[in-house]
Order: sequence, then C-alpha cells, then structure tokens
Amino acid sequence: MITMKLKAKYIFKSIVGSFFLTMLFFSCTQKSTVVNVVDFNEVAQGVGKEVVVKYTDSGRLAAKLITPLMKDFTHVEFPYYEFPEGVELVVFDEKGGQSKVFADYATQYEKTKLVDMQGNVRIITSDSTRLNAPQLYWNQALHWVYTDQPYQIYFKNGAENKGAGFDANEDFTSFKSRTNIGTQILEE
Repeated sequence: MITMKLKAKYIFKSIVGSFFLTMLFFSCTQKSTVVNVVDFNEVAQGVGKEVVVKYTDSGRLAAKLITPLMKDFTHVEFPYYEFPEGVELVVFDEKGGQSKVFADYATQYEKTKLVDMQGNVRIITSDSTRLNAPQLYWNQALHWVYTDQPYQIYFKNGAENKGAGFDANEDFTSFKSRTNIGTQILEE
C-alpha cells in the first residue's frame, strides 16, 4: 500500500511537472507585438498660424516676415524653421526703401543662416529690380543670393536677363550670371 501511494504520488508529480514544462514551453514562444514609436525629429516642437515676425537692428525695423504657417524644428540636430504654406519677407533699407520676397515654400536653417525658397520665388527690390525663379538660396550671413535654376531678372535701367544660375549680393548691384540671354544697357 505504501508503494502504491508513492507510485500515485510520483505519477501525479510527473503529470503536474509535464504540465508546467509544457506551459513554460508555450509561454516562451515569440508573440507578435505592435509598438508605436514616435520620432520627435519629425514632429515640430511649435507651430504658428498667421505669423508676423519683425526683425530690428539697432532699434530700426529691418525686416518683417509674414506667413500663414510656421513650424519650429529647432529641437533637432540641424535646427530649422519651415514655412510650408509660403512666405512674404519685407526688407527695409536705411533710406526707407523696401524690398519684397515671395515664395510658395521656404526653410530657414539656423546654424548656416541659409534660407531655401522654392516655388514661384519673386523678388522686387526697392529700386524696382524684379526677379523670378523656381528656387533661390539666400545666405543671410554673407548677404548673398544664388540659384542653379532658370531665372528671369529685370533691372531698373531696362536691362533684362534670362538664364540658368546666378550669384548676386542682396541689392543686385553685383550680379554674375552663369549662362544668360538678354538685353543689356551699357553706359558710355
């Protein structure tokens, strides 16, 4: 009788042990789990609507930026501001004149002080020089504008230029075209 009890106890322990081993085996199988991960580099840390930013220099209004939407990505490794619905920039010179820049889209990079303007870029300077291009870069630190894209420019003296790519200072008094066709007016 004692052996029968020990045998039943042994069988019971074996069955329970096998059950737990089986459960352990099935609990260790890989299960598919969906994890949602947010990349905060793709999310703006701030968004402004109907934004007007005024820039001053020594107490004088130097420029005014107007945009329907501005996204702030200055929390990323290469910080920038994005203007996905276009931008209008009005620059005031020291003589009271104003130049205007329009673009359908723009990105301003903080570290390099470079502004990339795209789509219907138009500039009208205070002396009535007009420029049209699909894309234009403005180096704020060097006060220089340039593009490798086709452009059209109409100078105040009546000269006009069409070409592919140029480099110029901000007021277009130094203008170097890479290739162009146009009408030049030369003074003797």
